[in-house]
Amino acid sequence: MKDIIIDTELRVLQPEAYDPGFLKGTNEPVRKVLHEHPDFHIVQNQMNIEATVESMERNNIKYGLLHGMPWQDKEILNATNVYMQECVKLYPKRFRAFYLPDPTNIKQAVKEIENLDESIFVGVELIPKWQKIHIDDPELHPIFEIVRERNFYLQAYTAHLHHTLSGDTAHRTLRFLQNNLDLKVLIPHLGGLLCIYGLLPEIRDTIKNAYFITSVTSTMQMVKFAAEVNEDNLIFGSDFPLNHCHDQETPLKYLQTVDMESEVKHKILWKTAQKLFPFTQEI
Repeated sequence: MKDIIIDTELRVLQPEAYDPGFLKGTNEPVRKVLHEHPDFHIVQNQMNIEATVESMERNNIKYGLLHGMPWQDKEILNATNVYMQECVKLYPKRFRAFYLPDPTNIKQAVKEIENLDESIFVGVELIPKWQKIHIDDPELHPIFEIVRERNFYLQAYTAHLHHTLSGDTAHRTLRFLQNNLDLKVLIPHLGGLLCIYGLLPEIRDTIKNAYFITSVTSTMQMVKFAAEVNEDNLIFGSDFPLNHCHDQETPLKYLQTVDMESEVKHKILWKTAQKLFPFTQEI
């Protein structure tokens, strides 16, 4: 396979949530971060699957992994997962998705993950800062177990140090990885730079099954630093359209023009992701 690009972090939103007044007056964390953000008017028409495909075509991006928003409202969360499923069914050769469980009901979450269609979903995503959890909470162990049994990936949001003092920064993610060494893990935003600590032998062994997504669009130089530590566990992801630039072109242009060996670029842009996820060359 040549000259293909795989974007492993694309954000979509179900149609009823495009309204700026959606859930107005509630304490829903997603609403506060998304709908009340000054840039919502820019992204609200980019979070549907049609706009996602259009952006991918424009940037020669062939495949993508879809991610929703982690609503605390169970009914809306269900609608998010249904929408992602519909998107994959509409473009089955182009997309796969990550399921968002409700971690406040572990038994139900395990049951739902047990029944996931593996032709649609390739993994499960947890975003602790919006889901009233921490990734190293022992209560989450049954979710990790069923993800492991299904041979799925677990994507665990990790913040950079300047984002939070109490949330899931690199230290919590490291503790989670230490307790789940055989779990296949994806970590966005370069894991808050946890990946760079692969310079330390004891941490290198801990993160060997973790793949770090390059969704750091405002500081893409960090990707080059990370590649010098371990080029084999980096995969391209834009977090489109919720990244700072609200496009896929900006991070892609950096990776295509940065002073880095071509083989390393190919690993990041598609080779490693192609080994991990079941995409074919046909669309």
